Formats: sequence, C-alpha cells, structure tokens
Amino acid sequence: MEAAVRWSQHSSGETERFLLVDVVDQSLTLNHVHQRSRKQVGYFPVARYGRLPNFGAFWWSQTDESLVALGLVSGSACLVKLREDDQPSETVATFKLKQQRKCNSIALSTDNWLAVALDKTRSDVCLNIFDANRGSQSPPDPVRRLCPAEVVSSVRFFPSQPQELIVAAQRSYVRLYDLRDGYFGGNSNLQTATRNVNNVAIDPLDEHYFASAGPTDEPNITVWDKRWISQASAGGNGSGAVFDFKPVVDNSSRTTVWSLRYSGQQRGRLGICSSRGELKVLDMFESPSSSLNDSDYAPLNPYGGTAWSCNRYVSQSRSVERPVEDTSDEIESMSRIIAFDWISTGKLAEQSVLALRPNRKLDVLRVPCTTPQASLTARGDLCMALEDICIAQTKARGEAVMPQAPYEQQRTAEDFGPLEYSGEAGHIDDGSAKVSCAADDVRVAAVLAPTTIQRERCRQGYLFDCEKNMNIVQGNWQLERLWEIINRFREHAENGGMIAESLDLSFVGVSGICSENIGNISRRTLSPSIGKLEDAVYALNSSRELPAFEGERTELPEHRQLCLEICGWKFTTANLEAECSELIERGLYYQAIVQAVLHGYKHTALNLLRSLIRSRTVPNIGLGALLASDNINEEQREMCLWMSADTEDPALKALLTFLTTGNWRDVMKTNYLHLGYRVALGLKYLNDTDLNGFIEGETARAVKNGDLEGILLTGLGEKAVDLLQTYVARTNDLQTAVLATAFTNPLYVDDVRWEFWKETYFMQMQSWRAFPERTRFVVEHCRMARTREGQTLIEPAPAQAVLQCNHCKRSLARRDGRSIVSSRPQQTGSTKGIPGPAASAGIVCPSCGRHMPRCSICRMWLGTPDPASRGGAKELQKLGDVMGKFLTFCVNCDHCFHADHARSWFTKHKACPVPDCRCICMVK
Repeated sequence: MEAAVRWSQHSSGETERFLLVDVVDQSLTLNHVHQRSRKQVGYFPVARYGRLPNFGAFWWSQTDESLVALGLVSGSACLVKLREDDQPSETVATFKLKQQRKCNSIALSTDNWLAVALDKTRSDVCLNIFDANRGSQSPPDPVRRLCPAEVVSSVRFFPSQPQELIVAAQRSYVRLYDLRDGYFGGNSNLQTATRNVNNVAIDPLDEHYFASAGPTDEPNITVWDKRWISQASAGGNGSGAVFDFKPVVDNSSRTTVWSLRYSGQQRGRLGICSSRGELKVLDMFESPSSSLNDSDYAPLNPYGGTAWSCNRYVSQSRSVERPVEDTSDEIESMSRIIAFDWISTGKLAEQSVLALRPNRKLDVLRVPCTTPQASLTARGDLCMALEDICIAQTKARGEAVMPQAPYEQQRTAEDFGPLEYSGEAGHIDDGSAKVSCAADDVRVAAVLAPTTIQRERCRQGYLFDCEKNMNIVQGNWQLERLWEIINRFREHAENGGMIAESLDLSFVGVSGICSENIGNISRRTLSPSIGKLEDAVYALNSSRELPAFEGERTELPEHRQLCLEICGWKFTTANLEAECSELIERGLYYQAIVQAVLHGYKHTALNLLRSLIRSRTVPNIGLGALLASDNINEEQREMCLWMSADTEDPALKALLTFLTTGNWRDVMKTNYLHLGYRVALGLKYLNDTDLNGFIEGETARAVKNGDLEGILLTGLGEKAVDLLQTYVARTNDLQTAVLATAFTNPLYVDDVRWEFWKETYFMQMQSWRAFPERTRFVVEHCRMARTREGQTLIEPAPAQAVLQCNHCKRSLARRDGRSIVSSRPQQTGSTKGIPGPAASAGIVCPSCGRHMPRCSICRMWLGTPDPASRGGAKELQKLGDVMGKFLTFCVNCDHCFHADHARSWFTKHKACPVPDCRCICMVK
C-alpha cells in the first residue's frame, strides 16, 4: 500500500469530508469537500499531520472523525489526533512491543479497543488487543493476547459487536474470536481453512457477511457467512463460504487484489480494486429461504430438472474501471487506480466512488445502475443499455418564424404559392441538441413524461370512442382537433353514408376528394363494376341532401360542397346557432362571432356580440359598428390595424383582418384560424387553380411538420401515415398514431408501418400490465376491420395462455385436440384419453393421467368434473358456484388455487398463502 483514501462516515449532504493517507509521504490529511460533480471533486485540507513514523497499516475511527490508528513498521501502534483550526495535530497514545516486527493490520472497535496484527515470532503472540481508553497510562498493556507464534495478516472488529473480531492467521485460516470469552486455547474459537486471508472487509449493512482476498498473484476473493462458520465448526463439515470468485478480476497479467470495500448504502455491494487499477463492483443478494422441492403445491419446472434452491446469488457484476494493460508504460501506469472508497452521501441510484491515482489526483467514478450490454428485442431491434442516458433530439434545419401581421405581408391576394411545397422561412439554431445525464435527472423525466401520460390515458379508456378521447385529452388543442375531425369522419361513414357507385369514400380527406385520388382503390371497391369518382361525389351530394354550392365559380361544385361538409360547414341557421352557442360555452367568444361572419350571417354575429357585451362577457371596443358597416373609412381601417396588433386573441385578429381588407383571402394567409376554417374559406372564395395550390401546399406543410390538423386534408389514408410518422418522431406519441390509423388499417390502407406501430404499442401496454385494455383494443379493432360481407381482415390472435400438464406438456383441454409440442418423443401419433373415475372427476391430466397440482390453500387436488363425462354434469350442478372449483393461478408466482378458496383468501389478504412466498398476488 502506497496510499489510501477513506470517505468519512460522518459526512452529510452539507458537510462532506475524506481522509487521504500517504504512506510514501508519511502523512495524514483530512479534507473538506466544497464542490463535487459527476466526475470531479473540489476540496481543501482542514487538518494535516506529516513526518509520521514509518507505518504500513491504519484505521480511521468510526466514532471520532479526528482519531486515526496507525500500525508502524516496527510493530508498535499509535493513536493520532487530527486537529483543525490551525491547531497542531499530535500523537495521543503509543502502544509499543518488546520484539519489533512488522504490523500487518490494525483495527479500532467502536468501544475503542485496538487490535494490532503482527508478523510471526516464536516467542511472542502475534495479535495484541489494547484498550485505547487507557492509552494515556504508561506503559499500556494488552488486555488480550492471541495467536501465539502465528502470523496474522488481517484483523477486523464487527461494528455492532465490538467484542467480536475476525482474524486471518497462519496464511491459511479465518477465525472468529469473542473477547468476552476469557479462555482462547484449544477449540474455543471458530475457524475455517482458506488461502484467502488478506484485506478482510465486513458489510456494515449485514454483518453476517464478510469478504477476504487471496495472496499475491492470486486475484481471488471469498465471501463468508459467519453463521455458516459457526455451523461448520459445530458440525465438522462445510467451510462457511457463500461465494468463491476465482479469479474475481482480470488475470491475463500478474495481478493482486489490493482493496475490498463494501458500499455502506447498498446491502451486499462490494467494490474490488486490483494492482493493475481495475475497479469492479459485485451486487450480492439474499432471498428468504424456502424448501420448495418437496412441496406438492409448489409450481413445477416446465422445462424439466430440479428447482434451484440456493437463496444467495450475484445479481450484477460490473467493471467500473478497466485494468491497465502495460504497467511499464509510465503515462498509462499513472492513470490507474491505486485506492478507492465509496461516497456514502447522495442518491443510491447513482452511488459513486472516490478514486485515487498514483499522482494523488482524485476522481469521482459513478457506478452505473445497469450493466452496459446489448441485446435484441422481440422485433429484432438492437437495444443497448449504457452507463449514461443520452437525450438526442433531431432539430429541423429551419424553425418556423412567427407569422407576420397582416399589414406587414407583401403577398397579394391572388398569391397562394407554388404547387410544390419548398419549406418555410426560418432561422438556423446552432445550439447543441445532445446532452448526457443520469438516469434520475429531471431532463430524463421530461423525456419520459409522454410515456407516463400515455399510460394514464390508456387506463382512462383512450381507445376508439372519439368523444371520450376528446374529454381525456382536454387541454391539448391539437389532439382535441384530431379527434373532432376523426369523429366527423366516423359519423359521415356510419351506415354506409359515404358509399356511392360501388365506391367507399369513408375517411377520405379534402385533398383526396378535390384531386380525385383516394389511394388504394381496390380496397374501396365493392363490386367489379364501379363508377367514376365524379359520379360517386354527385351521388353522395344527393343522398346526403346537401344544398347547392354557393361561392366562387367552379367546375366542381359538388366536390367543394362535399368537402365543406367534411370541414364541418353548417348549411342551416339552426346548426350554425347551435355551433356558436357551444363555442360560447367553451369560452371562445370571438371565435363564435367569426363563425357567424364566416358563414355570411352578420345579423347572427351582431346578436351574439350584443348579448356578450350586455352580459359584460367581452368589452365594448366598437366592434359592432364595424360589423354593421358595409364599408369602413381609412380611420376605421387604421383603428382595426392597431387593435389587431394589440390583441392576443387569434379569432379577433382574424376578424379585424377581414374588416380591414374586406377579403377572406388575407385571413387565409395567416394562422389566426384553425386549418378547417381556412380550408373552408378556400373552398368558398378561391378559384380552382388557387384552391389546388392552397390544398397541396397545406397538405405538404402538414405532412412535413406532423400537424395533426392536416388529417382533415389527408384523411386517414396513406398520406396520413406519413403525417403521423413525423408526428411520432416529434412527440413520441405512438399511442395516438396507432389509435387514429386503426380506423382504416387494414380495412382501407395496407401499410407495414402501422403493423410495427401496433406491435410496439402492444409491447408498451404489456409493460404497463394493461392486459384488459389490450384485449379491448384487439376486440374492437377486429369489429372495425370487417368488410360489408362480414369478413374480418385480421387473423385471430393465438391464445394468450394455455394450461398444460407439467409432465407430458400437453393441453389440459379435453376436446379441442390441441397439444403443446414436447421435447419428449411421443410413442404414438395420438395420445388416448385416460379412462376411469379420476379422469371423469377432472383432477388428472386427460393425456398422461398425472395429478393436477394441489390447491395452495386446502392442499386438495385441483380440477373440475368434465360435464361431457358420465356423472360430470350432476357433479357440477351440486356446486353453488359453477366457477368455484375451477383452477386459478397467480401469473407472478405460478401458485394454484381453487377459485372459491382464492376468493375467500384474497378478500382478507394480499400476500400469497404459500409460506415463504413473498409474492403480493393481489397487487397488479
């Protein structure tokens, strides 16, 4: 040992300290930490004691932060007092020996008993126990003398049992001593034989366990249970070893275990440092013992073999720092770790270690909570678990610029842009789009928040009921608009409302109707002989009793009228007034007025405005006079401009823009109104050329930006999948994308991306344990995916759970003929049923005749009478509850019960009735 570092057990969140022990410099330094990051530590010394005698062992008191015990090379021991506030440190006690020899190890108990372990000599003991409380007396004599003529390589006191200690003696034994026993000769102590007798370390969170390391060039460690050592010594067999790691670190070159340190925060977590600088962490666990092998009600191993009965196991093994390959390289050798200690403050999930380098540089190394590894998911995707979580967000090259005010725009009323969308004006952000952080960082929580929101929506019934979905996503206006549009599509398609001329135009958007491109027409054809799409649109206008189109002169008035209905246009005054009343109830006052003006009913808008002003709901800003005027003068126009600039209400901005110019085309160029309003204005007031350019540009923009309102244009066809793909990449909301496109997949659209989305969403629901919600999704989606002839387009899902015999691996069903493929060869092509009363009683396997498992509560055989067998129906009639004797099992622990017994038990308890089973069966 050339140096060591120890983290103070007295450290707290506000005060953190550590001790730096330098054997080469012969000094002790107590340091105070003033800043600590994920990789570095800032500190300053508060006490130092230099020019100490040559020492080779030390121990920092667990009760007094200023007290350090040193084992000198001469064999003597001393107690050093580190004083702060510029006061000189001093040696408060010295414990000398008659025969000088090397001190190998030293330990100080919580009762201030000092154990000094020495090299071998023939005429003296090698383990002296002093009472440090009497250290000021001269000369101090040992209170216990142990291990005569036996080299002692390591010694440790148990923290909570200061009268008990572990001694590694003779390079071949580990012994347990109780200092309360006055006689130490013969077989009064407990011991076990081993070569791993160095660097003994005790787990402070479970003092039954301690670890010891092997000799030089043997990087082995053994973890012991002192209770087993007691049993082994009493019974004469066994060694007491729980784990034996050979080797525990990389041994491709000569290496030795230099240091063993238990975490102090996580039970069973052990850190190991080797001479080549490798730092390794082992997590060991102990589960409650349970003798399940001979239990009749225990679940059997379906894969054969005997159950694993060991209750101690290593859960994780992680290499925090790799070993130095070439120790002769000075630069590489200076980067290796020579000592470390656990930082006992902070969160357990990110517990770190304080690592010491040969140049006395200190670093903070964070122990990863997961082992870096790579694996394949069920879909064949590569999944990597790394030490850090990297949040990377793809940023577009150009970000949208805030829309200009109407009076700042230079475009003319007839300018509706090119037919091909070429992107929007924007600015480039050169900021970093990647950041690394810990697993419990708030930024990770922000990224994972959508997953939590999606899980809660799933619990609330977020599925195919559009009105219910709008209530669930209330407050998110994009999702509200999406489900409002889909609900309108669904209402139009009910009872064949969008079928004409053997064409099904259900869930087709405005863009598809105007361009007469409805996607995969083969999936929308109801008969071999179909009419033209133009004829189907004419027929739909007639069947849906739509009035004649009133607006800009066009060659396709029926197309525009059908598209207006898709946009939610109100063709009657009653429907318009009902819509305006609903908007007012939702607090959208100016939007209700705009809705009336948009439809050309200024008198309705004036009545709404008058009632709102009289009820003092909105202020009187002179808007009524402007609405009542057919023409406004220049002063009124200027007033509308500054009022539009001052207000924050987008609907009022749109209304003032219209009053300023008197043309709805200027309103269409802004984003003041929803896309549905702007599309309706285009259908009413644009010519065919401008309308086509406007629709194509808005469709391209919506697909590029993932704007959910664009579903009004794309419908739920093939383009909708492209739009939602962008939306998912931007928001991670895969749930909404799956539910929205499920209305048309696979009935109208055949896109492999949707299958991947659905399977991924199913995996999410499995992780949420949302089994009923997933089943409800499958059932309702199968109903939607039926053709008009009643044929389903979805293959029935395989059984989610099949009860099988643990012996023959065949299904327990009696008449379905199915079986589970077994690795055991079958003697015949089919297995005959087992006759007899037992088979009729339903308590044995119908294939091999083996008994069913026992009920974990009543210990009787599980099973129910077969109603198809003789007397089986009468037996079932005797039961008050038909399901009372049916087999019930827990999906977590696999223990089985009679259904009525399970019902009675779990009405009062939550835990499994099987002894030593820690499963909480009633917790979902």
